[in-house]
Amino acid sequence: MTDANVNVAARPWWMKVLGIRRREPGARFGRFLKIAPTKWGYVLLLVFIGGAGSAAFAEYSMQPDFCRSCHIMEPYYQAWHSSTHKNVPCTDCHFEPGLKNTFKGKWEASSQAAKFITGTYGSKPHAQIRDVSCMRSGCHEKRILEGKVDWTVTTPKGNTVTIKFDHKPHLTEERRGKELRCVSCHSQIVQGQHLVVTLDTCFLCHMKGKEHGRNEQTVGGCTSCHEAPKAKVKLATGDFNHADYLGRGVTCNNCHSEAIKGDGNVPRQVCWNCHNQPAQVAQYGETAKMHRAHISEHKVECASCHVQIEHGLSPTGSNIASPVAAAPTAKLSSHASVDAGACGTCHQQTHGGPAELYRGTGGRGVPDMPSPMSRAQVDCIACHKSKDAGTDAVASVIGQTFKATQESCNYCHGTKYDGALDSWRRQIAGQLAKAEDAYAKALAAGDGSLRVKRLLDDAEHNIRLVKLGHGVHNLAYSTALLNAAIEWCNQVNPPIKQASSTAAGGPS
Repeated sequence: MTDANVNVAARPWWMKVLGIRRREPGARFGRFLKIAPTKWGYVLLLVFIGGAGSAAFAEYSMQPDFCRSCHIMEPYYQAWHSSTHKNVPCTDCHFEPGLKNTFKGKWEASSQAAKFITGTYGSKPHAQIRDVSCMRSGCHEKRILEGKVDWTVTTPKGNTVTIKFDHKPHLTEERRGKELRCVSCHSQIVQGQHLVVTLDTCFLCHMKGKEHGRNEQTVGGCTSCHEAPKAKVKLATGDFNHADYLGRGVTCNNCHSEAIKGDGNVPRQVCWNCHNQPAQVAQYGETAKMHRAHISEHKVECASCHVQIEHGLSPTGSNIASPVAAAPTAKLSSHASVDAGACGTCHQQTHGGPAELYRGTGGRGVPDMPSPMSRAQVDCIACHKSKDAGTDAVASVIGQTFKATQESCNYCHGTKYDGALDSWRRQIAGQLAKAEDAYAKALAAGDGSLRVKRLLDDAEHNIRLVKLGHGVHNLAYSTALLNAAIEWCNQVNPPIKQASSTAAGGPS
């Protein structure tokens, strides 16, 4: 029996398992390396190196840096990197908890990588994030139990608004007959921002299908989301305290009737953006099925289908009660020409005069002088409350107009201005009569010169604006316009100066 046979026979069992053996005496490198791999050892070594490499690659592929290796993911990576989730690995959200779901997520990610390599990918990657990922241990598992929280957001105009929000009813109950998910509100539709709540989504759910303007309606009402300001608000007319008016039952829409714009409808043609089968588009009217498929079962952004609803103190910048300082000479289109559709073909600029008087613009020879109500941002419906057409049956045929009455003043101000409306009307009527009389005399006495024509034209313009625009909309401005008109008429037809009654010995 040779020494080699002795050495082989003497190998312990663990060396056989590991695939190693003792080197023979005198073998090359034997002085330094006393062991050598067997064929089985080489197999194990290859398996180990391959496994370690695979494990290292698998670990690297779970890192955010790997996600950005596809250039189409760069905008999403940058949005994530600047978000509050920047310390959370992508896989914590995009893979549901559990080993099985991790393998599933890796398989789906591999499919996306294959599409990228083969050039068959889309320009907008689509990801599904389930609620279980958001509410896993260590993340937001207690969010439902928090109750109402203050959510401070910045509006597009740069203002800050504090909204009262409670996750529990939104995630545990159906809202308007629809089951919501975390990503129903937390979306990826704002460029440069990662998984944020967009106010447009809130507006759509709370305001779609509701009446806006005179009889404002929203899901939960205005105060379910934001309370009235507790501090005094600085207006052009001075400090305004909401509590004084809310305590008398004055509703928000008296001053903020134009705070909501848009109906949030879904045009039928948007279905074709994603679906090319007539049978699919034919299900357009099945709203319950559509929302279940697009919201509860899959993640489709609300804005992908619904027209935007705007909400703010003046979402379009054309609110009649907007501060005149922002655009003192801007023309305001009447509601008929802007919102009435076919009605605008016959009824154009129906309220242009009253709107100009209210804002204190449109006259001649007098500086802009907005009404105190306009400067306080009070909308038309705050005064125009009383129905003009009597019964609803009559109104259904000829339409309904709302008039301003003393009751409207008392609704907001109590008895502070009791009787003021009639007093203002009498003042305007008296001054208007003087101006019309002066104009008639100047017109008869005019010599037809260019100067006289200009004076009479300016006077007629002011008189017409106050008369047809109802001067009571702005007492001070209307009075100033009529005074200017009288002055111009007196320049054409100077009044006869009467002798002093004292000098004549007549009555004083």
